[in-house]
Amino acid sequence: MRLSTIALVALLATGCAAPHDGTADAPATEAPATATSTDAASSDAEPAQTTVPAQFQGEYATDTRACNSPAHESRLTIGAWRIKFHESSGAIVAVESGRNALTITAELTGEGQTREATYRFNLSDDGQILTDRDSGMQRQRC
Repeated sequence: MRLSTIALVALLATGCAAPHDGTADAPATEAPATATSTDAASSDAEPAQTTVPAQFQGEYATDTRACNSPAHESRLTIGAWRIKFHESSGAIVAVESGRNALTITAELTGEGQTREATYRFNLSDDGQILTDRDSGMQRQRC
């Protein structure tokens, strides 16, 4: 399953890099082909990074009190391959990272729904404060 996801991401990335000749604007009439491991091996694109670097992995919450409450709504756990919020969690399907910046795309399941979502975080220089770049919410490392 994981290899298929990587192969699909690699194929999609290759398609996005194709030169624009006007044909991409035509609506698709067929369902997209399913990627296989053979397709990924023949692609020139590098596979997407799907492992979160160690400095970002951990448990975070808004403050010490929230860290001591496993069910607190601000709790966030970032693992190597999974992300978990208060009411949803899922597999990480793509990762982009820099020195203190992290972008995660994940397939989240929660409250009876599955969706793909992208989150952008900054980690403080001391590694103790994780800031959501979109909402501005700050969480401390527990």
